[in-house]
Amino acid sequence: MKHVLTAEQMRKTEQRAFQAGLSSLSLMETAAERLADEIWNALGPDGKTCAFACGTGGNGGDGYAAARLFAKKGGRAIVVSAGEPKHPDAIVNFELAKKSVFACVDVSRLQTLPTPDAWADCIYGIGLNRAPEGASLALIRRMNEDGQKGARVFACDIPSGLSADTGEMPGQCVKADTTLSLGFLKRGHLIGRGMDVCGELKCADIGLKEEDLPKDDMLLVENADVAGALPLRRRSAHKNEHGHLLIIAGSFGMAGAAALCAGAALRSGAGLVTVACPRSIVSILQVLEPCAMCIGLPEKDGALSAEAAPEIARALQNKSAAAIGPGLSLRADPLCVRAVLESGIPAVIDADALNLIAKDESLKALLREIHAITPHPGEGKRLLGGASFDQAEMAKRLHALGCAALVKGASSVICGDGLYLSASGCPGMAKGGSGDALTGITGALLAQGLAPTRALWAASQLHGLAGEEAQARNGERSMLATDLVACIGKAFEKCAV
Repeated sequence: MKHVLTAEQMRKTEQRAFQAGLSSLSLMETAAERLADEIWNALGPDGKTCAFACGTGGNGGDGYAAARLFAKKGGRAIVVSAGEPKHPDAIVNFELAKKSVFACVDVSRLQTLPTPDAWADCIYGIGLNRAPEGASLALIRRMNEDGQKGARVFACDIPSGLSADTGEMPGQCVKADTTLSLGFLKRGHLIGRGMDVCGELKCADIGLKEEDLPKDDMLLVENADVAGALPLRRRSAHKNEHGHLLIIAGSFGMAGAAALCAGAALRSGAGLVTVACPRSIVSILQVLEPCAMCIGLPEKDGALSAEAAPEIARALQNKSAAAIGPGLSLRADPLCVRAVLESGIPAVIDADALNLIAKDESLKALLREIHAITPHPGEGKRLLGGASFDQAEMAKRLHALGCAALVKGASSVICGDGLYLSASGCPGMAKGGSGDALTGITGALLAQGLAPTRALWAASQLHGLAGEEAQARNGERSMLATDLVACIGKAFEKCAV
């Protein structure tokens, strides 16, 4: 797994390095070397022009130094300053740049500057906490205009205008073709709007050591991590050795959600899957997912009634894990959710099961370490009494309820025995039914013995990889959740399982 830091964690990591003897000026020089190399290698060694948009702080200092080094390689470097440098190291590099670059101008001459082959965005870095304004805003607009004309845009550390902690954009933001993160990845690269504006994301080693990192940083899940998390299978394996998952799901008009969940669970390795659902949709489920067994339960208005709860409790007695929520409907009786929470077996809880818990504090009090919840931000907000938080903070607060928590997004944040980020996935997954598939994958991994936190981050990574494969086959606009389920096997292959 890779480390993913907040701006404050990055600053503390740098301070520890400085206390150990590394000079801030040498760190800036190394960062500038990496940026100049990245631009030079991308543009080619034939005298291309790169304009370096430099702010007044440390990120601007990186830009001044990178401009000097780019010119030294033979490139045509133009420095455009948003203002007089204020950072001590930036002042040093500004003076050096003036002696070696093709031109050094301020933003007042921006309109006279021809479109360069590339821009280097070195305005704000990770310290942004407000909407860009003034000269900086003018530079951001110009970079985006030139980017639309074909100029390559390289962001130094993070696109200016993007929050390094939340991925939010308080105002206008640079849209980069390549973002070169310095030292370690930042949260804002991978959550919120970060994936919309970072372009190709790369990370440059600038000499910072992992031992200087904080102990509470976020970890980015990689495919190899999933392979290491999954149990091995013997050649002589029997279905009963791979877990029996009970899925409590579905209602009249939403049988498909239960079927998607069951199909995803079966394709994710569960030995046996049984769906407990209203009697009226059993025949539909048996056709949609013939590899799953069904239990027809008492219903009222097309959803599970209170009389279904004792039957759910009995069905859970010989199961390895449970999944509840997909297509359940708010008409379902809360006693059905209580039966799962009180069963003592691992369970993943999603969709309307979460909404029912949010309405009943006695249900919320039953959440335990054996439970995994998978809310989208709206469901998470309801569970937290209507309070809004960024994705990472929401995951932490939901974990504080007593369970492992995954907050969905373009990337998913998981909090349990640590803080994790899964960034696999694609825009085609933004379609009804995708979340039901995630619940099924998570339930299957729980049934196979994975602990809740591990089941969540592994399921999220597999879910995103399956979505990427489905989009490649069917197109961004046309892929369906059923396509995603069909591609789960390819996701396992990508994880070298």
